[in-house]
Order: sequence, then structure tokens, then C-alpha cells
Amino acid sequence: MNKKVILPILGVTLLSGSLLGYQTLVQADASNNVKANASQEVKLDQNQKLMQQAQDKLKELTGNTYTLIPGTAMTDTVSFKRENFKYDIISYSKNGTSGTIGININYEDLNGGKYQTKLEQTWKALFPGENPKYVNISESIYSVGTISANARQNKQVYIKESDGIYGVNYAPGDAPANVEKTAAQAIAKLTNGKVKTGAKLDRVYVREGKPDVYQYKYKSQAVQVSFAIEDQTLELLQTDVHQTDGQGVDSYEAFQKREKANEAKMTKLTPDTLLKNAISGAKTMLNLDLKGYKGVKGANAWDADYMTFTKDGAPSVTARYNADGVFTSFTVDKYDQSIDYYGMTIVGSPNEEPKLLIE
Repeated sequence: MNKKVILPILGVTLLSGSLLGYQTLVQADASNNVKANASQEVKLDQNQKLMQQAQDKLKELTGNTYTLIPGTAMTDTVSFKRENFKYDIISYSKNGTSGTIGININYEDLNGGKYQTKLEQTWKALFPGENPKYVNISESIYSVGTISANARQNKQVYIKESDGIYGVNYAPGDAPANVEKTAAQAIAKLTNGKVKTGAKLDRVYVREGKPDVYQYKYKSQAVQVSFAIEDQTLELLQTDVHQTDGQGVDSYEAFQKREKANEAKMTKLTPDTLLKNAISGAKTMLNLDLKGYKGVKGANAWDADYMTFTKDGAPSVTARYNADGVFTSFTVDKYDQSIDYYGMTIVGSPNEEPKLLIE
């Protein structure tokens, strides 16, 4: 009889335990859901604050209020983009301490904002009678400024808080006769007399109140040459000679092997040796006397083959050398601003991918 009584009691006990266990799991799941929902709400609230921060920044830059949508998902940052715009870069660190803005906009769509007045004034000063059509605005911890281009995309204005203001004309007419004469002399000198004609006027750098700078380029299967001549003074502010013959490799492994060998050779080059070579090279390529200058080698991977030369009361000079310690490029930083004598980005209309000027 006791057995008959015990079995039902055990069954009830087990059933009761199951019910109690089920209730415990339900309560745990409910608690977890509450925590998850709370965490999600905090995250959504944070993203909403960052979105508002981005909208406020865009309002400051353009004068317009945009509808923002989530951008590309990233681990440590929250990104957005303007609705109906494909190529925006609008991102903030998750704590909101730093951000990066990169947008394209039609000039006519600016509604005031940080740069509109300055752009209008600058275009009138540098390119009278012309107005910008496209504008690229970028602000980050690395650079602050704007690039604008006209409809034909042959002129651009650069406004950078750290580097000043200048314009670039990519479709110039003829240079003054004295500049053309200097260009013919330069190409012959830079190629040791092998090339006497054929250098083409590539672009003109324009700065308000400063002489224009004319950049020429020459390219053949054996050599690529570029140089920049300042109007009025006829000084060479930049020279670059790149020998292209015999430098090809058959495979990536061969390329790596060559680069490692070059790096080993560069490591052995002393500052004194490089300074001596730079003095000789600058005299030959630019007719520039570097005596009395101090030279410092680049400290990073991207400028390991560069040296910067400085002297009190004189513009700094940036120069590039090869594994043999021979200097192949010099740039005189005469106006304390970074002028890129190489590639430039041409900005297209909003929702278009920026176009790269083909060298």
C-alpha cells in the first residue's frame, strides 16, 4: 500500500519540480530579454545622438538639413550617409569624440554654411568670371577644407585650413615666352641633353598675390620627367626624374626581393652621405644651393626614401632618393603650403564617384 502511495507522490513531486523549473527558466529568459532590450535601447539612443551630431555638422558645413540613414557597419565607429547619396563618408567613434565627414555637393545647393562665402570670394580672385560647379567638403582629425571644381572640371580651388588657398588650372593655354624658354632648358638639363623638346604644359598653380607656377611633364618609354617653374622669378620649384627602362620584374616574388635589397641598401646610407649627394643633386637639377641646410630622413614606412632639408630664413626642401643614394626629386616648399605636383582628384557631381585625373 505504501508503494502505491509513494509513486503518485513522487510523480507529483517530479511534476511540481518540472513546473518550478519551467517557471525559473521563463523568469530568467524574461530577465535576459529585459536586459537585452535595455541594452538595445541604450545603443539606439546613442546612435540617435550621433546622428543628430552628424546632422548638426552637415548643417554647419552646407546650411542644409539632411535625412540620414545608417552607413557601412564598422566595429568601432558609427557611420551614416545622406539619403539618396551613395558616396558619403560620415562617421563617428562610438563615444562621439572624433568624426570624419566627406561629402560631395553641387555649389548651387549650398545654403550658406561654412565655406560658401569663402568659395565665392576665392573663385572671383583666382579665376575671374568663373564659378564652381561641384564641391567636396571634408573634415577630419587629419585635414579640414574643401575642393571645388568648375563644370568643365579643368579648374579647381583648394581651401585647407592648414595649407592655405590655391587654385589649379588643368587646361592652361600657352605659358609666357620666358617660362617656355626656361622649360626647354630644364628638360634638356634634367635628361642630360637626351630630350630637348616635347615637355608639355600640364597645369598652372594660382595663388592670390603670388606668381603663378607652371608645371610641365614629359614621358617616354625610358624616362618620366616633371618640373614646375615659378613665373617672374623663373625659379624651378620642383623637379622629378624617373628612369623607367630596365626596371620591370617578372613576378611579385621578384619585386619583393628587389624591394628588400633596396631597403637594405637604403638603411646603410648615412645622413652625411645623403646630404652630400643632395647638395650635388639640387645644384644640378634646380640650381639650388643646399649648403648650410640640415637634413632629416623620413621616419615612417611611407617616407623612408625622403629627406627634408631646412635652413633658417629659407624655404624647406623635400627630396626623394633611390637605393644608391641618388636624389631623383626635389620640391621647394616656398609658400609654406603643400602643393601636390603629381595627381589630383577631380570632384564630380553629388552621387557620382570622384574621378581621378589621368596622368
